[in-house]
Amino acid sequence: MKKLFFTLLIGVISFTLQSQNIADKPKISVLGSGSVSVFPNAASITLQLTHVKPTLREAVNENQQTMKLIRQIVLRYVKDTTEIKTSLITTDKATRWDSKLDKDIFLGFRSNQKIIFTILDLDKIQDLTEELLKTKFQRIERISYFNTNFQEHYKKAEELAVADAIETTRRLAKHSDVQLGKILTLSSNKSPNDSNVRINTEEFETYGKGMGGRGVSSSGELIKYSVSVNLQTEILN
Repeated sequence: MKKLFFTLLIGVISFTLQSQNIADKPKISVLGSGSVSVFPNAASITLQLTHVKPTLREAVNENQQTMKLIRQIVLRYVKDTTEIKTSLITTDKATRWDSKLDKDIFLGFRSNQKIIFTILDLDKIQDLTEELLKTKFQRIERISYFNTNFQEHYKKAEELAVADAIETTRRLAKHSDVQLGKILTLSSNKSPNDSNVRINTEEFETYGKGMGGRGVSSSGELIKYSVSVNLQTEILN
């Protein structure tokens, strides 16, 4: 244990001295930035089912029938069943406030359920939603667009950020008439393993509402992957 502690202590002292040496050296500090913009190639879709019926059994049965139809449609577009997630059915009483009577009016029993699935071919999203709109789900609660190759896009943005930092450093050194030495530190604010960037679109009212049987656009908005790096380079003279 003493030997291990001694080894760790040497490591801490060595790191501290190295940090002090870097801090004492004359240097150029630059912030470089890089970004890559791409269109999404996949989307996660959340549908909400809501049914109000006179009895609880009727509400649940209507919900189950609708969900069955939706799953049949979704399975034609989503081959990986692990990308399809279904919540449990929740139930409660449905009421509406009547201002004339100054009280809630009982409308029936309501059943709610959600289904979330991922479609990896956005060229088919309009056909999918047009088919889904023929069923009795209430609304598209959320469409979350993303790009499955986000790690590669982050790496490219990082490379551009490093190139930007190096170019800026050389330009500053040239105009300042100083000679550059070795790179002292280089750090990035992002990792290729960071979470994927998503563009969310929320709440399309559907069944009995205003979409008129039109499908959802398959283009989505551009997704921007941005990375910045901090570069410190030694000045020799």
